[in-house]
Amino acid sequence: MRYLLFILLIQCSVAVAQLPRNGADQYEYNQQISLSVPDTLLTQRAKAFFLLPFIVHWDSVAFIDAVHTAKGHIIVRLSHGLSGFNVPVALQMDIAVKPEGYQFVIRQLEADKKDSKYTFPLEQKPAAVQPAVYEQLLQKTHRYMGSVISLLKRHMGGDL
Repeated sequence: MRYLLFILLIQCSVAVAQLPRNGADQYEYNQQISLSVPDTLLTQRAKAFFLLPFIVHWDSVAFIDAVHTAKGHIIVRLSHGLSGFNVPVALQMDIAVKPEGYQFVIRQLEADKKDSKYTFPLEQKPAAVQPAVYEQLLQKTHRYMGSVISLLKRHMGGDL
């Protein structure tokens, strides 16, 4: 009996990472980073980040003053039963160069698989999508975004 209770306790205590939300209850990654690097160098690095291959497939990029904005998508591979399929997740990313560093914002995360039931904002699970598949989409998107953010921080810090 003790072993069963112990196993149930471990299974119930597994923490699942959540996508961060903003004040409007939308998924959004937002962080301000302090760096003692000249603004001109940070501006160059921000522009260069959107040119890096194989991270995010950027559809449009705009450089306006100290804010660099891009819209693009990532490909999330989901497994369902014995098969798997890809779901593009569209996003918008802004990098704003500040006097003491920069701020990045990643928002407007949307499943964007044309002509399918996988076209919706990630905050709103449609009834047609199975809960396990939806949760898998959220978790894999969160992991991928963590990798993108890690690469951004390394790139802006001059480590790449």
